[in-house]
Amino acid sequence: MGCIVYGMPTRKESFSTVIETCCHHVKIAYWDIEQELTEDLKESLTEHGEERAKERINNDCSSGELNCYYVDHDGNDEEIRGWWKIITEED
Repeated sequence: MGCIVYGMPTRKESFSTVIETCCHHVKIAYWDIEQELTEDLKESLTEHGEERAKERINNDCSSGELNCYYVDHDGNDEEIRGWWKIITEED
């Protein structure tokens, strides 16, 4: 049996940035973003990624998953998934 999809396909965005936290350069990346990728959303994703990376770096982790929950201007919730990683010379 096949998959039936109703409506128009949604264009999904991705977003990545590099920050400095806890004396490390950290890459933060999110994907499959259905919301419009506004500057406010980018700022929220960056802040969330930085907070999570700081927390995990302080527990001796060098990378990890990100799950940011965002509510758009219409009140719709979206889980935006991503990953953070300390950048090394090998990267």
